[in-house]
Amino acid sequence: MIKILGIDHVAVNVRDIDKAVAFYTKVIGLKITDREPSKPGIEYFLDCGPSLIGIIQAKDLSKVHAFENEGLGANHFSFRIHAADFDPMIKRLEANNVKIEFAKKRDKSWSLYFYDLDENKLEITAWPREDGLPTDKLKKEIYDPKTKNWKSY
Repeated sequence: MIKILGIDHVAVNVRDIDKAVAFYTKVIGLKITDREPSKPGIEYFLDCGPSLIGIIQAKDLSKVHAFENEGLGANHFSFRIHAADFDPMIKRLEANNVKIEFAKKRDKSWSLYFYDLDENKLEITAWPREDGLPTDKLKKEIYDPKTKNWKSY
């Protein structure tokens, strides 16, 4: 049996490759990889732990098929971060006027859903128990981006 080792990369087509690379590097915090050659103006691969994110300049802007909630096709992809960086990531996205759908802290995992410049749905995931957070930090809360407040659920 062949063993799958993990996700190698996820690739997204974008309207403006330079703006997209700036978003993924400056706002999300990824860096252009040295493992895969970039083709300026055409595609870049960004390091995301052991995986890569491919950013590709769309050739036909009249066709739109973003990662989204409903319908067939891709829904989202998620970046993993340490739980201590979860709330600061919300602040970073807000400071860069990124559209946040919501964030939720569950018992075992935390999720932050937001959109890139081309309305692709993305997620930030943290695993607070695995990251060693104390039990008093493991509250079930949901974040409302309109009020910028957490509330218990």
